[in-house]
Amino acid sequence: MACVLGRWQRLLLLGLLLAASARIANGEPPTLLQFLKERQVHSGVQAPREVLAFYYTWYGRPERQGGWVHWGGENVAMHDIPESTHYPAQGAYDSHDPAVIDGHIDLAKSHGITGFIATWWGQGVYHDRAFATLLEHAGRKGFKVTVYWETAPGEGAKQVDKAVDDLCYLLKRYGAADAFLKVDGKPVIFVYGRVMNEVPLTSWPAIIQRTRQQSGRDFLLIADGYSDANAQLFDGIHTYNICGWVQGRTADELRRTAATSFSDAVHLARSRGRLSCLTIIPGYDDTKIRKPGLKAERLNGEAYRVLWEEAIKANPDWVLITSWNEWHEGSEIEPSWEDGDRYVKLTSDYARRFLETAPAPASAADKSLGLSEAQAKAMQDLYRGKTIGILPDYGSSAVFWLLTAGIQLKELSWTQTLDPEVLNPKRLPMLLYAGGEHYVRTLREEGDVEAALHRYLSDGGLLIACSHQPYPFCYDQTGRGNIAAGRLGFPIFGSGPALKGANADLSHARSWESPPSGTALTFHVNNERLPGLPAQVPFPTDGDRRWRPSIESLVGSDDVYVPLVRLKDAQGNCYGDGIAYIEHRNTSPQGGRNLYVWMRMPDLLGSNDAFFSVFSFAAAVTAKNESSSSPRDRSR
Repeated sequence: MACVLGRWQRLLLLGLLLAASARIANGEPPTLLQFLKERQVHSGVQAPREVLAFYYTWYGRPERQGGWVHWGGENVAMHDIPESTHYPAQGAYDSHDPAVIDGHIDLAKSHGITGFIATWWGQGVYHDRAFATLLEHAGRKGFKVTVYWETAPGEGAKQVDKAVDDLCYLLKRYGAADAFLKVDGKPVIFVYGRVMNEVPLTSWPAIIQRTRQQSGRDFLLIADGYSDANAQLFDGIHTYNICGWVQGRTADELRRTAATSFSDAVHLARSRGRLSCLTIIPGYDDTKIRKPGLKAERLNGEAYRVLWEEAIKANPDWVLITSWNEWHEGSEIEPSWEDGDRYVKLTSDYARRFLETAPAPASAADKSLGLSEAQAKAMQDLYRGKTIGILPDYGSSAVFWLLTAGIQLKELSWTQTLDPEVLNPKRLPMLLYAGGEHYVRTLREEGDVEAALHRYLSDGGLLIACSHQPYPFCYDQTGRGNIAAGRLGFPIFGSGPALKGANADLSHARSWESPPSGTALTFHVNNERLPGLPAQVPFPTDGDRRWRPSIESLVGSDDVYVPLVRLKDAQGNCYGDGIAYIEHRNTSPQGGRNLYVWMRMPDLLGSNDAFFSVFSFAAAVTAKNESSSSPRDRSR
């Protein structure tokens, strides 16, 4: 598969790559944007079909380990293990037992599974020692294995150093083995969501480049999480647990959901030239070890059948099974006392069908994420001579969309925000916060970063919040709540002045963790200001639904407030705004301008069209501000 770039993109990126190459030659790691620009030019991964199952080597028996490991005991007569949802057909076993490993490999291989993705928690620990044995036995049996990198402890430079050390260890000790999973001779390592959450996106270029240099070999990382950021940065994308959208659905409902979800995931990966992986589960039940826990019914095998069938239709590169033997969470397909060998038999039939299915031709995979050359040209015309500043620790797909559109971006460090020669509206007429909920408030003196952002706004800058978590500028560098959003001009509910008295505009507007039950909520788009978007879209029914709205009544009476996407119920009651523009005429930060985009708005409206419309609006109001004819529209 390959990712096709237009001529305008290739020329733009070529120049940027020359600068990035010079930086790398000097021993400096590339910035995230430089790294992404390089990967846009050199994207494209092709791989043979694989059916891989997540495999856990953390079990132990007293005979070998001196005590129970990850089982908590065993009642053979009652077919019960305290820390296992179901009871293994062979009873509680030891993951270091060569006979157990051989049995698992033989059974998996004979039923169409081509390899295991084994849990890995660090050098020399229990799971690492078991992996060495697993790799050795897999080599004897013509089976493939790799690791599931589970944790990357530490922060900052220490975290990067530890991550590089762990990856180099894996590549040097195991990567050359014939049985280690490879694509074009490059070892493949899967990265679990915990690591994705622990490591900031901006740290990955240094981790990847230094690991390549120190290990002396290239490798592929498959990230946990279907996001455009991951699809651009890593070599492939997957997800471990799909229980969240499997649970509570009938077989027919599951089929409809899987058809859409799987198709979208494959399209996302292929649009960026990355390996596409789809995960299927037989079911899931962790209620024995977690309270309240999650449970997705197996439906007597029908859930597994439906997911397999829809995965085959979606035609990914690899199918992943969660899991071979995660007994704690009841997702295993390994034979059990309750289900016998039903799930390995089902796997045998579907794995064969998938492995025999012709892969999608590369030409069919070469689809953009929606940005046309005409749109890119329009954006470049709007932003000619303008640079958007990007605040640190970003993860929102807004940054990656702007990069693809060819907009000039400048990555800032928190230290650079303190320099008025760097951070000022003349150099950077727009500043984008695209992180989660954390920010750095203080570097040298109490509140100096916040003061610098406030100064930028007071000088007429436009601060755009388009975060990937619900509440921008919520937690400071200490990790404690210190909500600066309101102080920086965003009238997000809970961050502005205290509410006083009855206010009709605020009678329904509020934040929540999940919406009020039984209330039909719909977003209404101001299509005059945001053309090209659907006039209405419903509030999401799944995923993260934490609502943090912008509230018009929280701004001053002489300020400008333009609601761009408003949330209402069937009776027309307003619950706040998902996108809003504010100009502070007489309130702090006086002279500043804000554009707020709630975290879920891009995917609800369609990311490409949403970003095109929002950043077109931002360019227009910036141009008006520069000509001293800012809008005074307070209409809904």
